[in-house]
Amino acid sequence: MKFIYSLVAVLAFTFAGLSQKGVYVKYESEIDAAGEEGEMMAMMMNGTTMEVASSAEKTYTKTKMGTMMTMEMEMDIDGNEMTIFMTGMMGNLAFQGNPDDLAAEEEEETEEPELELVDETKEILGVKCKKAVLTDSEGNQSIYWYTEDFNRPEGMDQMPNGIPGLCLEFEVVNEAMTMRYTAIEFDDKVKMVNYTVEIPEGVEVGSLEDLKMMGMGGM
Repeated sequence: MKFIYSLVAVLAFTFAGLSQKGVYVKYESEIDAAGEEGEMMAMMMNGTTMEVASSAEKTYTKTKMGTMMTMEMEMDIDGNEMTIFMTGMMGNLAFQGNPDDLAAEEEEETEEPELELVDETKEILGVKCKKAVLTDSEGNQSIYWYTEDFNRPEGMDQMPNGIPGLCLEFEVVNEAMTMRYTAIEFDDKVKMVNYTVEIPEGVEVGSLEDLKMMGMGGM
């Protein structure tokens, strides 16, 4: 179960700092699995989609994680407050608080991954995107396709600092599998009033520290 919570942590932080006004992106996923655990997770995560709506004031994400759960996250950027609601195999869970409470504890210094901006392009939803390749200390590579027409989201570990734009395709890599997210819808004129986390009556709201204690540390 720790793997599941770690993946939730990745998705919760994916767009915590996106500050474009009225931007909406919907991604579909493709999974490459390795080993028995990876193949089992891939079956459960098959069909995962992610929606993101963001303005300068707040960010909203909705991730349907295959057959496991649906997670909504709303980030009040000015107030630095995050609200998360999850429903699925674990029941209904809600958490709220300062997103800094989800930060991983300081670890030993490791070699920084190498980021290369490649002279290669392709179109995603009619938008010209450039390629970037991230290589970690073990030689594992992740591919990113980004557009310079929109700023790179701040606070997103899965989009490296050196990428000079918003990724319309990116990878989330862990030991068991690689999830590749590709944009299938894009709109830069959304109304943020339509994107709000609604917690059902009767659902107890815990702290983000509670969520971390359930296994979301070590991002």
